Amino acid sequence: MQKLRIVSSNHMRIKLTVEYDGMQFYGWQKQNDRISVQETVEHAISRLFNGAESVELYGAGRTDTGVHATGQVAHFDIPNGELAEKWRANIWKLHIGINSYLIDSGAVITSAEIAPDGFHARASAIMRHYEYIILNRNIKSVIHANRMWHIVRRLDDVAMNEAAKLFIGTHNLNAFRSAHCSAANPVRTISSVEVRRDGDRVIIQVAARSFLHNQVRIMVGTLVQIGLGIKRVDHIQQLLESMDRTAAGPTAPPYGLYLTKVEY
Repeated sequence: MQKLRIVSSNHMRIKLTVEYDGMQFYGWQKQNDRISVQETVEHAISRLFNGAESVELYGAGRTDTGVHATGQVAHFDIPNGELAEKWRANIWKLHIGINSYLIDSGAVITSAEIAPDGFHARASAIMRHYEYIILNRNIKSVIHANRMWHIVRRLDDVAMNEAAKLFIGTHNLNAFRSAHCSAANPVRTISSVEVRRDGDRVIIQVAARSFLHNQVRIMVGTLVQIGLGIKRVDHIQQLLESMDRTAAGPTAPPYGLYLTKVEY
């Protein structure tokens, strides 16, 4: 687990917004002998700086293998000095420079800016937004393969949305976390959940300050059971009360999930 780094006046802190194809990485966090988003972006920054500085990147969310992001946020520090002054004057093109070393990597920096005092990509976040997309039609898509979960049977998105509202509030979410979740406290506060249909896509949007391991994907798997008529709407309330993971739905595939926005 990464330790939080104390903001120092000896550094200029840079805030990045990162987009990536999760299918090309073994998650956000660095791992031995496996490619991660964190290490890939760190390496690109280090190459841009000609190896002059050791770069350590901190992300707002540790997305799993296969999970995508359109709005991941990360930060790193540049020690005060000539390098910092160079990029302070040219901050508008820093993300362009980093991207020149990310070609065909599966990741791209969409913006770079000087962070305000005290900013930390993970610790300063007050809300994280995720979106899960289901392709709900008879025929699979060759365009959206590994971008959406394909479900053939028609989903009752109205029932799914009704059930989803039961998640809103503060709950013990033990029924909706992976057996490998290391969080000491399973209680989380969900600020909003919405299920809506857009043509042949069913979109599930969830916002909370923090999430348990696989939480959104298990929520989606359970809502799909309701959408298929396998479970009733009140099944969500029963799970929140029982806290029994074995009674909840399957963990939805990672490739339908996107980290879309982090609020500060």
